[in-house]
Amino acid sequence: MSLIEFWPDLPRAWEATSDPRSESATVTATGGRWRVIKSESRARVLWLEADGFSPVVCKIYRTPRRLAWRTYGIASRANREFTVMMKAHRLGLPVVRPSYWLEHRVRGRVAFSALTLEAIESTDLESWLLAEEGDRDKRLQMAGSVGRLLCRFHREGLFWGTVSVRNLLLPRGDGEPLLAIDLPYARLYGRDIRGNKHAMMDLAIVLQLSDGHLAFDEGEREALMLGYCEGDANGAQALNAQIRLFSHKAWKRQRFLRRLGNLFSRGTKSAGRGGAYCRETGEYRPLDSRAVILDRPVG
Repeated sequence: MSLIEFWPDLPRAWEATSDPRSESATVTATGGRWRVIKSESRARVLWLEADGFSPVVCKIYRTPRRLAWRTYGIASRANREFTVMMKAHRLGLPVVRPSYWLEHRVRGRVAFSALTLEAIESTDLESWLLAEEGDRDKRLQMAGSVGRLLCRFHREGLFWGTVSVRNLLLPRGDGEPLLAIDLPYARLYGRDIRGNKHAMMDLAIVLQLSDGHLAFDEGEREALMLGYCEGDANGAQALNAQIRLFSHKAWKRQRFLRRLGNLFSRGTKSAGRGGAYCRETGEYRPLDSRAVILDRPVG
């Protein structure tokens, strides 16, 4: 039985975890406790513990009221992510095993949804790369591991969509060197997608800027491509050139959207450096001028 079954009131759970000063508060009748791992405007990741139960990671998603009408009659975000992760897990892909999903609807519309995952003692790849900044050999080997992981995903037809060094875990101990943790927009196509636009998108995203810095330098980029192409140096070189072209086209789309956004936001409270309109969320998202690609296709 999952711990989330003792905490079914998702609106109360969201409010309880909104104040960072109240961390480690008791939230279940069985003496369960929680700790915030990541907090965003529409998503929150918690570490949950309770006496007699194994710890779990719980992801709670909130749907803004103005966008709730879009969720009428469709599966919640947690439900979709659970389905994809279970299918990927059954295919033997290195993803964290999901255990349970829950949703809270108001008049048929999704207000909150939650997903519990197996709790694994690990560190995210971004933190590992920062810690190993001086060890060139380890970073090159890790870049190759990322490329091989994406190759496995694409060979099985899995398009990730949000691949990032922050969404890859390095478990402690033996087992898989890398595990995927966050797949809210992933899709399984049931066929090899290597070489198509979805694969190009995943590869471009993993090489994008992270807080103003490239996740991988030029040498690590080549190692990643070599791992993705399973040791084929010529194929890795050609793929690297394709990724550069793909990123340049995405940057041109981004520049157009930024200028369009500035045009419509002049004289309004939301005016700024520009942004992109996301059709899925209905938001106008500010963009960093240093970014070179979008994390999702536009247009």
